[in-house]
Amino acid sequence: MATKLGTVSLLALGFAAALGSGCETDDPCARREAACIEVTLTGKRDDGNGNQVAYRNLNVQIFAPNLTGPQTMVDDKCVADHLYGAERGPVGTMLASVTIPELLPASTYAPAVQGKVAFQLPDSFNQIDDQPPADIVDLITNPDAKVAKLKELRDSDPRAVRIIITQTDAMTSAWDSRCFENVFSDDLWTMQKYYRVGRNEDRGVQADLEGAVPSAP
Repeated sequence: MATKLGTVSLLALGFAAALGSGCETDDPCARREAACIEVTLTGKRDDGNGNQVAYRNLNVQIFAPNLTGPQTMVDDKCVADHLYGAERGPVGTMLASVTIPELLPASTYAPAVQGKVAFQLPDSFNQIDDQPPADIVDLITNPDAKVAKLKELRDSDPRAVRIIITQTDAMTSAWDSRCFENVFSDDLWTMQKYYRVGRNEDRGVQADLEGAVPSAP
């Protein structure tokens, strides 16, 4: 499914319908010829009483960073369980978006509801200069100073992205990468850095739908 924002495909890992595949040999993502993100969405298998559930009307959006104003003291108002938020702070240009009408278990015995959506980001994004944060922060020995530098870079890196998953009519987002970053331990900051997509990188992201409301299949 092509959009003016980029190319999006849903990979069949439990979706009610698959709209494409990201694994062909001529796929720019697989060939590392484009900036791409694969978001794996994972939800509860049942309602706690053994009844299977489905997730409906999910919207996955990828935003560029907001580089037009100061980024310090932005309150994203992330709420329990700290992976989603009632409101979001400033975001930049939308790079890609897709609506998932229905997300179902792949089978009766599936351990979770799971699906994957693959985004090829616009060529204009892929052409932005790529200066990996590791080149800077890995030279810093003090852990606190390293994390502080990563947070500074996150708000100035044009290749940083923010991934927000919402659900129609819901008051809070189902998952927000910025909220997830906000609760990284020092070790996670050091290992995972922040969410960014390098030039010709195909980045995988795991999103747990803790903020989404399931319903009967």
